[in-house]
Amino acid sequence: MAEMDLVAELPRPEGAARWAEVMARFAARLGEQGRRVVLVTSGGTKVPLEARAVRFLDNFSSGRRGAASAEVFLAAGYGVLFLYRARSAFPYAHRFPPQAWLSALRPSGPAQSGKLSLEAEENALPGFAAALQGYQEAAAAGTFLAVEFTTLADYLHLLQAAALALNPLGECSKKFKGFLAVEPFSLASFPSCLLPTPQQRNPS
Repeated sequence: MAEMDLVAELPRPEGAARWAEVMARFAARLGEQGRRVVLVTSGGTKVPLEARAVRFLDNFSSGRRGAASAEVFLAAGYGVLFLYRARSAFPYAHRFPPQAWLSALRPSGPAQSGKLSLEAEENALPGFAAALQGYQEAAAAGTFLAVEFTTLADYLHLLQAAALALNPLGECSKKFKGFLAVEPFSLASFPSCLLPTPQQRNPS
């Protein structure tokens, strides 16, 4: 039986070309910094059962392990490309469902100059401040990029784009960590894939 190219067979999702450019810029910038980059895929996919789909075949995955894995890699200094299912667990936010912070947060006073101040009892949202700080630090450093998918077609096209984006980084980029969503891991046993610094690549 002839081999099927699933990526070619499945329709390319809207916005895939734009995300391919965003991922390529992300990988190139972190590569120039000499930073290790890891790809974490997280969450399940769904496949339509008919052309004008009202029914889908869906495999369920909460994405919690993938989200937690991304946090661990960011804390260890990696750049993280996070390919995740829409509405699955998100790094730093997955431990705080909306019903938790909706009941814990409250305005501390009237909004001033368009800014709203909120407050909460520390024990009502344990770890919330640290999670918020971790996310904002990663965002400010530009070391975290989240790309959302829903269907199998979305996932395969975006995964291919991620592979092409990471390919210029060398051999280490090929050691994808998509299995992290289902396999336990320890950074102590994670292969060392530190990219050479610009000085190491171009010795004087």
